[in-house]
Amino acid sequence: MHDIDRNVMEGEYEMEGYDDEFESESEYDEFEYEDEYAYEEGEYDDEFEDEYEAYESVFSEDEEIDLASELLAVTDEAELDQFLGKLIKKGFKKIRKFAKSSTGRALRRVLRKVAKKALPIAGRAIGSAFGGPAGGMIGGKLASGAGKIFGLELEGLSPEDQEFEVAKRVVRLAGAAAKKAAQLPTQTSPVTAAKVAVKAAAKKHAPGLLRPIVKAPMASGRKKSGRWIRHGSKIMLIGV
Repeated sequence: MHDIDRNVMEGEYEMEGYDDEFESESEYDEFEYEDEYAYEEGEYDDEFEDEYEAYESVFSEDEEIDLASELLAVTDEAELDQFLGKLIKKGFKKIRKFAKSSTGRALRRVLRKVAKKALPIAGRAIGSAFGGPAGGMIGGKLASGAGKIFGLELEGLSPEDQEFEVAKRVVRLAGAAAKKAAQLPTQTSPVTAAKVAVKAAAKKHAPGLLRPIVKAPMASGRKKSGRWIRHGSKIMLIGV
């Protein structure tokens, strides 16, 4: 018998730049992170990918403006953590009162990692919060990368306006993730719900956080097989 394996699996995505935090383990695990939050493989699949409306944020435009202003006032990681907790709680309250549930806590942990990637791009103020004056310089230089992550056209805007637009997108991403998490089946594990929710929200609000991934099949996966025969100096494959 001659076995031929399919080495490329299409249509999957992982979080851009998250190789250290999110370790892939199965075809259902696009952005796994620390082992303490791991879940069983196969625990979710495409059945959780629902209609486009599920990716919309729960916040009104005025609420986004207010929350973005609060986000730009963050001065350290402790304040960032408090802000994310408030943001998720506010988002969940609009759908279902489980902000303090395991799902709410898991979503907060995932969004914290996303925020640490996105927030320095918001500009010098938040950059300074993560590393003093040097961090501020880095934050200013990274501001141009926000367009790639959030799909924004920031050219021509003042630095302050750039920061504000990025902050609104972070708020919008969190609101959409909260809505998505609340709509998943109740039997979904908290960690799985959080990761599915953030990935779904990122598809619309932060496409630059996602990238296609190519995986080798699992050892126990199905293989294509056939038989071969020798014809003179040539080998012919049959049924492959």
